Amino acid sequence: AEEDEDEDEEGKKAELSRKKYKQLHRLSIAELKQLVKRPDVVEVWDVTASDPRLLVYLKSYRNTVPVPRHWCNKRKYLQGKRGIEKSAFQLPAFIEATGIAKLRAAYEEKENEKTAKQKARNQSRPK
Repeated sequence: AEEDEDEDEEGKKAELSRKKYKQLHRLSIAELKQLVKRPDVVEVWDVTASDPRLLVYLKSYRNTVPVPRHWCNKRKYLQGKRGIEKSAFQLPAFIEATGIAKLRAAYEEKENEKTAKQKARNQSRPK
């Protein structure tokens, strides 16, 4: 009867997948923070590292530069802002007061009136 119980316990251990086994033996964030000298550098995803203590030790080492936050994201950097439209750039008031905007607008209007042949000629042989 005891042998059957031992076999059942071994069967339960074998039933756990590798992923579940790793999750069960993983440190919690609070435990990791208690184990290290500088708990302020511990982040949520540090417990999933293969050696979390070494990782936190390296992060707390003097003169180390922190890894940018967007490196752990699935989505590429700034791809979430794709749908947001920016407003047109506004010149600062002291530059606007010089009247440069009117000159630029007149120059752009003159350039738009030129034909493609004139534009190509100006590029190949500028004045």
